Amino acid sequence: MPKTTTPKSFVDKNPIIYFPVSNLNGLSKEQRAMLELQIMLGIDWTEIMKLLIAYAITFVPLAICLFCCMCSYLTAFTRNLRDHVGSPLFPLIISSYRTIRYHYIGFFVFGIAGIAMSIGSQVYLAVLFMRVFVFLAYVLTVYVAMYQIVISIVSIHRFINSRQSPELRGELTRCNVFFLIIFMTFVVLFKDIGMGVWMMILVLDNDSSTTTIYTFTTYYSMVYVTHQILLFIATIFQFCISEAPKSHSEYCVVTHTKYIGLVKMILGAICFACYLLKYETVIASTIFFGVDIFLVPVVIQITEIRAKPNVIIPTEIQKVPMKV
Repeated sequence: MPKTTTPKSFVDKNPIIYFPVSNLNGLSKEQRAMLELQIMLGIDWTEIMKLLIAYAITFVPLAICLFCCMCSYLTAFTRNLRDHVGSPLFPLIISSYRTIRYHYIGFFVFGIAGIAMSIGSQVYLAVLFMRVFVFLAYVLTVYVAMYQIVISIVSIHRFINSRQSPELRGELTRCNVFFLIIFMTFVVLFKDIGMGVWMMILVLDNDSSTTTIYTFTTYYSMVYVTHQILLFIATIFQFCISEAPKSHSEYCVVTHTKYIGLVKMILGAICFACYLLKYETVIASTIFFGVDIFLVPVVIQITEIRAKPNVIIPTEIQKVPMKV
């Protein structure tokens, strides 16, 4: 094998390493990968601080709102449960309730416990709790992706029905909604499994260059943007329907679609503008992609808390004197 030498500029101790592309010709594949990894790690710490501050400003208020509204949401859902039971959308509503009640509470509990154990030098328990925390984070990521796709499809179906005559309208059944939830969950899981297998093959083939990682993240982002566009279409359709929801569950789904879609539209426009202006693209894109894990449950909670189904509006009775 030919002996390769590392140029002196590569051994610079500066945390941010710059080198011309032409100097890569004399390096082996392993050396190129190591140098590219050094460049990726040698980023400016001010950018990391900006990213953390942006996360704190965006995610922490949503997480606090989710935590504070938990008791009120559970009480409101129990109060409105009889109005959900008769709806064909009940499987979607009850799956959201169970996810918020069990998975999100576990997410907070294991996250706080993991941090507490790490501070208390309980390394084994800290690692165990953080593993459960990461697993629950992935489960919630799958859930919010599935939920957005399902409410988008249900909302588009509602729009198509509103444009049909009553004789031609097709109503959803519980079986339809249940299988839609299962199918979309498997679609999201298989998408993640496929991406993971692809990344594993690249790592085993020692082809983990920056270009490959960029291609991988681009494909993943495009898949995510696809179902976001579906959500945007469903949101626009909901504002074009004049008919009132037929049930409390349908009202909740319509409200979720409107508010989640509007927020994501605003964030998407900001992210697109940042890419055009080439200004803080990393912060804008990560907020756009990561806000769902807290945005979706907060919208579900607030909608259920504020909803008042079967409220009888009193009418004013005027007394008219009788004519004798």
